[in-house]
Amino acid sequence: MKYILSLALSLCVSTAVFAATESSSVRTPTGQLVSVGDTLTEMEERMGQSPESMNTYELKEKDHSHIASAYVYEIDNSIYTLTIVNNQVKKIERINKTP
Repeated sequence: MKYILSLALSLCVSTAVFAATESSSVRTPTGQLVSVGDTLTEMEERMGQSPESMNTYELKEKDHSHIASAYVYEIDNSIYTLTIVNNQVKKIERINKTP
């Protein structure tokens, strides 16, 4: 029984991971653009709203490790995760809330 629950949970998590689409920019509710390469300050000013959640973690790339922060915003039935590394937007991922 434990294995069946583990398998079901794994399938649910993997579906959510593969449903994300990477993007180079996001249009804010006020119509401004936040793009990869913008600073954290520019992102916060253009978004004009608090994130739904924020998570900080260690990101390892080859021989280097960085502190990364993931800011999650909900905009127009989509969930956007903006990854910040060294005070810059490094990645933008979008997940549609509607099927």
